Amino acid sequence: MAITTIDGALAGMQPLRTFAKVATPTPVAGRPQSLYPLAGVPGAGSYNGTLNGAAYSSSVTIPNGIIPHVDPGAGNAYLGRLMVLSNQIGELLLCDRLWDGQIAINNTSLQSITFPGLPSRDNAGTANGDGVMVAFEVSAVTSATAAALSTFTYTNQAGTGSRTGTFLDAPSGAAGQAGMFYRIALQAGDTGVRSIQSFTFSTAWTTGTVSLVAYRVLTSVPIVGALIPNFVDAITGGFPRLYNGVCPFLIFIANTASAITISGDYTETQG
Repeated sequence: MAITTIDGALAGMQPLRTFAKVATPTPVAGRPQSLYPLAGVPGAGSYNGTLNGAAYSSSVTIPNGIIPHVDPGAGNAYLGRLMVLSNQIGELLLCDRLWDGQIAINNTSLQSITFPGLPSRDNAGTANGDGVMVAFEVSAVTSATAAALSTFTYTNQAGTGSRTGTFLDAPSGAAGQAGMFYRIALQAGDTGVRSIQSFTFSTAWTTGTVSLVAYRVLTSVPIVGALIPNFVDAITGGFPRLYNGVCPFLIFIANTASAITISGDYTETQG
């Protein structure tokens, strides 16, 4: 059964999970920085090592790098509360990691993906992809290259193929530090990605390790002052459903180019 009342949400509150990360690579102001590959609590995440990659799920084993989640024995899970303390102003995104696959570096040829399919954790709890976004995520420092896409093709949430995407956060000429998160902007009218078909770089990184990531934003917390805690709860956070197998991880969009120190707690409610 779904939780439909505040009393139900309070009754189903689970023990909180804490997190703490130090983003020692200096972020770029206004650019997303994934905390997934960085040490801390939880520890650094691991990646799928092939281009086709694989989906993520916490239903059997909790993957490295995610905030621990245990599926409810009955009923549903929802976000109950997310509290954040940061040393700088910005926005923290709580996301569900759905899939990743490692790309070939220093390659300007077409890279085709036999996509294994999404887990059923889009906005509607299906594998259709509504609300699912894609980004290139750095896990080991890249060359100082302004990497550029010439093609990026995907199938959208409605099952329409041959859709095209472009960099929303285009890499600069600086080296890409671990956690740099280069989002893909979708074709007009699309609300998500069901599968990825291929991509080509017109200018490619020469060194480093980069993966494509499919993810869904669950909620966000605005950080309006340095070292001033803020939170969202079951009401202010939109009460997002946490579908079985959810793999929560964090992305921070910084206000200034200085190291980030973040800590906080995450609480689910189930019932």
